[in-house]
Amino acid sequence: MQITATKLTDIELLRRACDMTRHEGQSASTVSLAAMYRCEHSPIRTQLFWIEMSRIPTFVSVHLVRHSIGVTHYVESNRDDKGGKDTGRNMPVNHAMLINAQALMAMARKRLCSNAHVDTMRVMGRIKVAVADVDPDLAKAMVPDCVYRGGCHELKSCGARNE
Repeated sequence: MQITATKLTDIELLRRACDMTRHEGQSASTVSLAAMYRCEHSPIRTQLFWIEMSRIPTFVSVHLVRHSIGVTHYVESNRDDKGGKDTGRNMPVNHAMLINAQALMAMARKRLCSNAHVDTMRVMGRIKVAVADVDPDLAKAMVPDCVYRGGCHELKSCGARNE
């Protein structure tokens, strides 16, 4: 399995989006990515990434495809009429995502959770490492839901303390 991340946009686009919300005469935005990721204001959606995953299990790909806001998925077909050989849940597939920063943060909250399947957690962890290579501030914001919300709120709690 190999996972790579390419950042398609930069902080200047984020700052330009911030500036569009300001009135004339106000100084240009100098906000940092870290600050914007912490507050999760809408300009973080200007930060776009191309994530490629090669040979991940089909069932892990299915878990990721469940996320549909702020992301477009491109998944290798397992259909026999399209060249697929096996439709088993462990069959390796190639999967790519065009995804924005906010969607990556939301995906990480569920897929880094200790209630997620161990293989899904492993793939999401590798995505986080790949993102850290191109945007370390975003990788720091990619945390499980219990960290983000101060405790586990899943129906079957992992036991993380609820505040």
